[in-house]
Amino acid sequence: MSKKIQDENGNTYVEMKPWYKKWWIWVLAVVVLFFIIGALGDNGSKSSSSSKQNKTTKSTGHTTTSNEKGESSTTQKITVSYKDYTISNSKTYSTNYTDTTWSPATVNVTKVVVYTLSKPTSYKSANDGTFQATGFVRMYFSVKANRDLNIYPTQGTYIFNGSEQHQADGMESWDGDISNGVTKTGSVTVPIKDTSNLKTIRAKFDANYDTNNYDDNNSDHSYDFTLNL
Repeated sequence: MSKKIQDENGNTYVEMKPWYKKWWIWVLAVVVLFFIIGALGDNGSKSSSSSKQNKTTKSTGHTTTSNEKGESSTTQKITVSYKDYTISNSKTYSTNYTDTTWSPATVNVTKVVVYTLSKPTSYKSANDGTFQATGFVRMYFSVKANRDLNIYPTQGTYIFNGSEQHQADGMESWDGDISNGVTKTGSVTVPIKDTSNLKTIRAKFDANYDTNNYDDNNSDHSYDFTLNL
């Protein structure tokens, strides 16, 4: 608003408000300021987006792995007497055989696994000399003692198809002294010359218990049974 003033001579003047004190000037300034800030923000976003779009990422490559192809890269092996042997295949037989012919023990053969080596190997047996082995037969035992006893499947003799005989040769030692009420499990590993047509396994091993009765003819027992595969 303008203001009228009168000087000392009686002259009347109209005093005008400076332009920077006018309210619409400040409103206009605020509008212009918001416009400038908005414009700068848009330019910054476009610059950042352009920078991201133009950014080059370094990539690497590798030969496709067996796992990526869905192939198994694990080589199958069997360990016998602390030595590893590569196998081409294996076959498992669920036998579930139970022998109760000697009352002091219950002997089970739960399964038999026949391993075929990837190639025949000259095998030096601790009991049967050196021969060409094509694989190994591994039998899984469970022995329950019905009294204190000694039993030795890992020291037994095993006959394949009634024509090939070997003693256990896998360094297993889970058997021996078993106390009354205890069940022990373990395996027996035997080398074999020919795995291609295995039909029967005959197992022979000894067992006994301590006694002061010299008339006790039951204290010693020889197991002898045949598994049909």
